[in-house]
Amino acid sequence: MPCPFLKEGRARYCHAAPVRKLILDGPGVAGGGRCASPDYLKCDLVGKDETRQNRCPHLEEIRVQYCGVSSVTKLVPFSDSQISSCMSNSYRYCDSYLTLARPHASSATASLQYAPNHLWLDVEESGLCHVGLDGFLADVAGSIDGVTFVTLRGTHCPALALTIHGVEWPITFPNPMMIQKVNTRVRSDPTRLAADPYGAGWLFEGWELPGRTRTGLVAGEQAAAWQAEERERLASEIHELQPVACDGGAPVRGVAQLLPRQNLVCVLQHFFSKRDWTVEE
Repeated sequence: MPCPFLKEGRARYCHAAPVRKLILDGPGVAGGGRCASPDYLKCDLVGKDETRQNRCPHLEEIRVQYCGVSSVTKLVPFSDSQISSCMSNSYRYCDSYLTLARPHASSATASLQYAPNHLWLDVEESGLCHVGLDGFLADVAGSIDGVTFVTLRGTHCPALALTIHGVEWPITFPNPMMIQKVNTRVRSDPTRLAADPYGAGWLFEGWELPGRTRTGLVAGEQAAAWQAEERERLASEIHELQPVACDGGAPVRGVAQLLPRQNLVCVLQHFFSKRDWTVEE
């Protein structure tokens, strides 16, 4: 399904120009300007010996698509539009869409699948995948100070290191995928990870390896039950390590910021390392 903010129109460009610059039809470009009139002969790109016509023979008109909410209009010819994320469910991870359509994008969707170390996987019908941190990890961290991507491209288990309250912690998605890009914006603004883990804080994009990428993940009611058990287990562990970090028996958001380094490392080890499931499947 394409992005609801994707617009369609017509644009013109000049075949003779050294750089193809698309000009969207609309106010201020009535009738195509000089290029669509005999005045095109005054253009330096037109040969002086060319036969006079009603419009420039170098003028080309094409159908285009563009984002209706972007501050900068980038026109994409229909012939190239199929490779755009605007034409698939990937638009859900676009900053423009997230800002306008999902101002409170903090909750998971039913389609997500989860790994036992609290990474989520979103797979489209085409096989395109996104991987990110789940809300449980974001709540524990409260804020994330830095992110370093270990795997950037190729067929790997997506891996990175997070810096949480002075502790750098490696975390790896347990199954391989064909990584095609990472979310470089979280490197310059790691606050996205905890503020919007299911949207602007996505980490990896790539392609599913059939029979491998989804192995051992849980979803739906099973995932909800597991998340609830994890929160109970966290409350119990935090109460033993640092009673002041609990409020009414439940750890406060950002509990990692309240723990001494030794206790924080214990929590990270017990919840966010590569491990097997602790609930019945």
